[in-house]
Amino acid sequence: LEYLHTNHLPVTVFYDPTDPANAVLNRDIRWGLLGFKMIFVLVFGGVGAGMIYWGFRGKRRISVENAADTPWLTRPEWQGGIIKSQARGGMIAIWAFAAIWNLISAPLAFQMTDIWREEGPVALIALLFPLVGLGLLFWAIRLTLEWKRFGVTPLTMDPYPGSIGGDVGGEIRVNIPYQSDMVGKVTLSNIYSYVSGSGKNRSRSERVEWQDEGYARILRYSNAVGLQFRFEVPDGLMESQESAARYYLWRLDVHLEMEGTDLDRSFELPVFKTGGHSRAIKVNSSTDRPAGMPELKATDLLPLTVRGNSMELYYPMLRKPARSLGLLVFGGLFAVVGMFLWGEAAKEGFMLYLMSFVFSLIGWGIVAFAFWSALNSLRVSMDGKTISSTRALLGIPLSRHQFEYADVLAIDAKEGMKSQTGKRHRIEYSVLARIPGKKIVLAEHLDSASKKNLVVEFFEQQLLDTGSRFEIG
Repeated sequence: LEYLHTNHLPVTVFYDPTDPANAVLNRDIRWGLLGFKMIFVLVFGGVGAGMIYWGFRGKRRISVENAADTPWLTRPEWQGGIIKSQARGGMIAIWAFAAIWNLISAPLAFQMTDIWREEGPVALIALLFPLVGLGLLFWAIRLTLEWKRFGVTPLTMDPYPGSIGGDVGGEIRVNIPYQSDMVGKVTLSNIYSYVSGSGKNRSRSERVEWQDEGYARILRYSNAVGLQFRFEVPDGLMESQESAARYYLWRLDVHLEMEGTDLDRSFELPVFKTGGHSRAIKVNSSTDRPAGMPELKATDLLPLTVRGNSMELYYPMLRKPARSLGLLVFGGLFAVVGMFLWGEAAKEGFMLYLMSFVFSLIGWGIVAFAFWSALNSLRVSMDGKTISSTRALLGIPLSRHQFEYADVLAIDAKEGMKSQTGKRHRIEYSVLARIPGKKIVLAEHLDSASKKNLVVEFFEQQLLDTGSRFEIG
C-alpha cells in the first residue's frame, strides 16, 4: 500500500455498499497480529481454565473421627508424619509464571524501537518487563538444576505433629554422598499469611511472627545423608491452620552448601499445641554447633568491650552496609521513577500524577529509612551500678538515658526489622531494659529467637541477679 500511495497508483477498496464507511484496504489475514493476540488467549484462557479446575476440585481432605482434635490427620500431605518439600511444586509454579510473563512481555523487546520513537524515554520502563522475564527464566533453571540433583527429600517428623510448648523436630533424607565438612542450616518460622487489597488489587503477603535458626546434625548413610533437627518451641504461638484468606502456617527452611548447586528446601509442617517431645532426636538445633565450631555465647553476639568492671556495647554507623545500600538503591529507583512520572503527568493527566505520588512516597520513605539505618549509632555503657544509653545520628546525640541497675524492672525483647526474599523470611529482635515509664534498648540485630534468649539471659544476670553474673573474657 505504501508503494501504491508513493507512486500515485490506484488502490482497491473493499466496502459495504449499504454502509460505505465500513471499508478496508486489505482483507488478508494478518498472521503476525493474530499470533500475538493468541498469546493472550492461550495464557489467560489457560489460567482461567486452571482456576476453574482447581475451584471444582476443591481441597482434598481425609475423613477421620474426632477431626477437630486431630486436624493434622485430615491433610493428605501430612500423612504418617512424612512431609514432602515444596520444591517440585515451586519449580513448576515458577516455570509457569516465567512462561506467562515472557510470552506477554517478549513482544515488547521487539517493539522497543517503535515505542521509543512514539513515547521517548517511557520505553525504558517497558524494557523492565522483558528483563524481569529473563530473571524469572534464570530462577526457573536454577530450581530445575537443584531438583535434578537432589530429587525428593522426605522429612520424617519426630514428634508428629510438631508441638507448641514442646519440640518441632525430624530428619531429612538426601540422596547424596556424605562429606565430613557438610554444614546444614535450618530455620523454623511461624508465619501469618494474609490477603490484602480488594478486587483486581488483591495480593497475598506473609509476615513472620516468630523464628529460630541453627544447625542440623549430619548423619551418614549408604549413598545418602540425614539432616536431623529439633527446636524447642515456646508457648503462646499460633497453630497450623487451613489455607484461607488469613491463616497461620509453620515453615522449615533447609540450606546445605555444596560444590555446584546447593540444597535449598522448604517444608510446611503441622505444628499444634500437643506438648509433645521428640523421642529419638536429641540435637538442639538452636544451641548445638557443628564439629569444630565453638559454642555460641551471648558475649559472641554483642559488640562488647570490657574495661575492668565496666562494659560497653557500641553499634556504630554503617554496621549493616549491604542492607543500607540495598535499601538506598531500591528506594532510589522508586523515587526516580516517581520524579519521571511527575514530569510526564503534565502531558498525560491525573493518573500519572497519582502514580507519581505513590512511587515518590514509597521511594523517599525507603531512602529516608536507608539513611537512618546507615547513619545512626547506639552506645550502651554499664559500670556495675549505672547504665547509660545514647542514640546518635551522624555522631549527633538524639537521645540520652541514664539509670541505676536498681531501676531495672525486667529485661524484655521485641521484634525489629522484618524482611522477605521469596518465601524466606528474616526477623531481628532487640533486647530492652524496662524501667518505670519507658523501655531502653540495650542490644539489637539479633536474628533468631535462641540468640535473643541468650542475650536476655545475659542481661538478666548482669542487671537483675548480681549474685550470679556472667564471667566476661
